[in-house]
Amino acid sequence: MNSMKRSIYVVDDQELLLEMTVLMLRNLRRDWEVTGFKDPPAALAAVKANSPDAVLTDERMPGMLGSQLLEQVRITSPGSIRLIMSGCVAMDHLSLITSAHQYIAKPFKPDKMRDLIQRSFAAQDRIINQGLQSVVTSIRSIPSLPQAHHSLLAELEDERSPGATIARLIQQDPGLSVKVLQLANSSLFGQGSLITNPTDAVNVLGTDLITAIVLSQSVFQHYESLQHGEMDLQRVWAHCWETACLSQQLCKEKRLPRQTGEEAFLAGLLHEVGRFLLFDNFPDHFQLACDAARRSKIPLAACLRDVIQASPAQMSAYVLELWGLPAAIINSISLLDNPEKDSDPGFCMTSALHIADRLVSRHSPPDSFSEEELQISYLESIGCADDMATWENPSSKVETTAGV
Repeated sequence: MNSMKRSIYVVDDQELLLEMTVLMLRNLRRDWEVTGFKDPPAALAAVKANSPDAVLTDERMPGMLGSQLLEQVRITSPGSIRLIMSGCVAMDHLSLITSAHQYIAKPFKPDKMRDLIQRSFAAQDRIINQGLQSVVTSIRSIPSLPQAHHSLLAELEDERSPGATIARLIQQDPGLSVKVLQLANSSLFGQGSLITNPTDAVNVLGTDLITAIVLSQSVFQHYESLQHGEMDLQRVWAHCWETACLSQQLCKEKRLPRQTGEEAFLAGLLHEVGRFLLFDNFPDHFQLACDAARRSKIPLAACLRDVIQASPAQMSAYVLELWGLPAAIINSISLLDNPEKDSDPGFCMTSALHIADRLVSRHSPPDSFSEEELQISYLESIGCADDMATWENPSSKVETTAGV
């Protein structure tokens, strides 16, 4: 964490709530300088005068919505973390607030707000430490953590029967039903009988895996409108889905804890989010990288590092850290191209993701460029070189489905 004081602007038209939020944040961390604004235009003028580290705003305010304010903050102070507060949104009226990095539902607990802001600053620091600050400050659009994910988690916390909540959600979405039932019937879970209904699938998979699928589906749907010859959403999704399944299978084979396997599954689903982020924000540079990759016959990620100074994996890790996902997931994605830098000397989640991504790319690559190669020296260092013959056998792969 940066040793300098962090400046946070809080915006809320309800004076009592504004005072309470400002006081709460000041009490949570002494190194946070917190300033409150009742009037959105006054807050925007302050942002223009002195760019804060973060802006936390209510959504529903007269004259200017919080999302509109944050859109102006994005233009005026692109390096500021943008957070939005709002009441819980009904499951059937969900949308993405794309001007915010993170969303927090009212009412919120102080410790959750503290953790959310601290993780946001940690993401900012990670980028600075990796020398990607110029890339991040140039980004005009970062997707918010989908409200569908927030609302689902809120319902799961409140419901006495979380399985019933998720089963209802699955039944309302045919595409989600296909994915969940496919995974529940895969060899990963070794059920003796065919699973045909969502309730049984929830019992087999558990709520964490299904919420991971909901999150990834929402993220990919956010980028459905992007048009580029090398940005085939279905193709990237198919790659991510297979990588997720294989990552979890490898963790299971190596007898890692179940939670590690579930986190590896989510890492596999989301490790290509940065690809869309880079294209959405730097379309011309992305095209230059594509041209260079085609001409030089090298992987696209390597060309993106040269042209934009950031790889898809690095940007994926940045977004997921902004969203507050588990540190192990962020670490494994950030080290996708350099697994040897992981502090764990043995087989770990980083290993599973690296191996799965490279193996899946051989038959289901995310693009049409040269493949990223497995690092054989790394496999030898973690004692997995002899496992490759088994892992490369197509018959050992998990059944998958590609539709978003």
